[in-house]
Amino acid sequence: MLRKLINLLITLLTVLRNVFAAIGGEAAGKKIDRLLFFVSGRHKIQRIACELRGVDKMRSLERCLSLSACPELQRFKTIVDTPTLTSTIMRVKKIKPEHDAEFAARVSIIFNPICQINKLLVAAVSERREVYNTENETHEAMLMELWATLQPDNSLDNRISEQWDVIGFQGTDPATDFRGMGVFGLKCLLHFAKKNVGKSGLVASHHPQYGFSLAITSINITSLMMQLLETGQLRSHFLYKCVKGGSRNLTLNDVYELHASLLHSFIKFYQDRKPACIMEFNTHKAAFGEEVKERMAGDAPVFESVS
Repeated sequence: MLRKLINLLITLLTVLRNVFAAIGGEAAGKKIDRLLFFVSGRHKIQRIACELRGVDKMRSLERCLSLSACPELQRFKTIVDTPTLTSTIMRVKKIKPEHDAEFAARVSIIFNPICQINKLLVAAVSERREVYNTENETHEAMLMELWATLQPDNSLDNRISEQWDVIGFQGTDPATDFRGMGVFGLKCLLHFAKKNVGKSGLVASHHPQYGFSLAITSINITSLMMQLLETGQLRSHFLYKCVKGGSRNLTLNDVYELHASLLHSFIKFYQDRKPACIMEFNTHKAAFGEEVKERMAGDAPVFESVS
């Protein structure tokens, strides 16, 4: 009977806490958190981990860590090793395994998606910093593969050629267009080109009224994606992928897949808005970026893979 009353009190306090936080901000909510800890013996992070499910749980855990008064926990996005993150949480919060066996048993599984995303961002940033090198045979082979994928019936006369304009590069040497996004920009574009949407995207880019440069557009979307990744505004997408995938490990292929989905979505977005001229491109790209942010904050924070 006593346990039921305590659980009821915890439920009521949780509701009250959310009301206080909504009205007076997190500072007001923290006062109820202290009372909840006194009643339940559990920190907020423990309650979230054991009471919520799916993406809501992961979002709430990240928010809890970012709002922590402890600098070590605030820096959770810099930790790529799950045991390091979990041991830090247990130590800082003084959580004893014998006092919360459920949390202690599942803590590594619970926080693994957060570290997976942190690790993925490090890998993406590292690849973006790899400069395209015309003397690197691997880089050049990928570029030639890109041409062959998008122009299977047309041979490239020369490495330096005006033909590159057909698939949306600005000049006669595509290497100059990869200066901002490096090899990462090429890998994203090649991944997109190999899909069915790559072929349809190239056709769409030659629309007589609403055409655009496919390669340059891809590099722009790669840049937008990296900005949103580095500011944490795409974390919900990968949290969703981790949770729905059974806490699977993320790889750079997941980033390439996201780029393909974003580029495909942007092409439709851009042409649906019927731009008066190509000079409106940046305006529409900015509007698309805002739409992506809104989607990430919503109930379906994911861009499904495209074929």
